[in-house]
Amino acid sequence: MKKMIYILAAISMLAGCSARVETVQPSERSQVVTESVAADSSSQPDSSADSSAPDIGGQEAVSDPGDGVSDPMPSSLPDPASRPSQQEPESDATWALSLVNYENAIPEDFAPELAEVQNGYKMDARVAGVMKQMIADAKAQGIDLLVCSAYRPYSSQKRNFDSSVNSYVSAGYNKDEAVVETMKLIAQPGKSEHQTGLAADIVTPNYQGLDDGYADTAAAKWLAKNAPDYGFILRYPKDKTDITKIDFEPWHFRYVGKDAAKEITSKGICLEEYLEK
Repeated sequence: MKKMIYILAAISMLAGCSARVETVQPSERSQVVTESVAADSSSQPDSSADSSAPDIGGQEAVSDPGDGVSDPMPSSLPDPASRPSQQEPESDATWALSLVNYENAIPEDFAPELAEVQNGYKMDARVAGVMKQMIADAKAQGIDLLVCSAYRPYSSQKRNFDSSVNSYVSAGYNKDEAVVETMKLIAQPGKSEHQTGLAADIVTPNYQGLDDGYADTAAAKWLAKNAPDYGFILRYPKDKTDITKIDFEPWHFRYVGKDAAKEITSKGICLEEYLEK
């Protein structure tokens, strides 16, 4: 029964990134639909998004070509000093460390100033340039990074969440049960990092499945190693699901600033643990 629901939910929401639903097992829900629902047309920001919306800064605990496992790892990242000049956000900016998760919601009307990063997908304008630089540097090393979801407004998250709930209800669950099951897969509206504009789902053209197998691609390995140099972290590690309440997502990266990203990664902790220190 659950296998059918996961497939229904995936079909109803996944468009930009492909989901490999044909091999899914009931215990592999993270391989079909997760918090970082693959991009559909609604994942791209509404043209009506208010670019003058209030800054998220200063809010404490806001109330929300890699082609497979055989690819050799590229050479180490060039010295940052040798890369083209790129204006970067302040490393100690509090807005970059805003916590949005199952316990901390972001206001429904929050809409950051946005800038495009790739193929129409947008992020907070303060980090868009850094993301573009990371994509360019990876490309220079033979790694193609493909953004398949970035900023997602409240309305889009609600649509994704409600679609999953309706799929469960159609399969025989009552409304409360459907909501509980959906929350294991998708963040509630207002509790997704995508709404901050600081997170992006990144795959590679030759492997666009949002499943654990992506972690074995050259693209995912490059990101895991080098993303902290740009201020991004792997937000939902495999061994931190008990804290984040989100399944392992090797494609979901969140900007937190260089200093925090390097410390979080070197210590093998998640953002929640970092903010508790």
